[in-house]
Amino acid sequence: MERHASGTRLWLTVVIVLVLAGVAAYFAGTLVERAAGAQSAREARQQYAALKGQLAQADARNATLHSVNRLLSANVWAYRAAVALDNRNFGVADNAINMVATTLHGLDAAATGLNAAAVTAVQKQAASVKISVAQNLESQHTQVLALASSINALVRRATAAAGAKP
Repeated sequence: MERHASGTRLWLTVVIVLVLAGVAAYFAGTLVERAAGAQSAREARQQYAALKGQLAQADARNATLHSVNRLLSANVWAYRAAVALDNRNFGVADNAINMVATTLHGLDAAATGLNAAAVTAVQKQAASVKISVAQNLESQHTQVLALASSINALVRRATAAAGAKP
């Protein structure tokens, strides 16, 4: 009977040791997983911060290019007005000048790195150009070409600030 009791104790001891080893392994695994999870979370936060910075740069670049695009569009409208005047199409010329003023109105000078006073001056210049039916178109044509030249100067400065080619 003594042998039987001793064998049972041995098995009971082995089972208890195995259960304790399993519990210890569980807690050790949990600690390792938490440490790895914390490291992974730190890396994810660092990647998020880096990507957030890249997004801010991309947004700034997008705003710059959008404003340069507005300048180029205004320039196209100014030349359309000049061509329409050459063709004595006063309605199209007047519409094109109105589109120049509208396009310049939405321009973000800060995004393009332009002086706000220079942009305002060109906006006023566009607003002051009036197209009317006339025999002598020289003064109107000169005004339109001067406006196009002013817009071209803004385009050159904006593209230089944006680091792009016109």
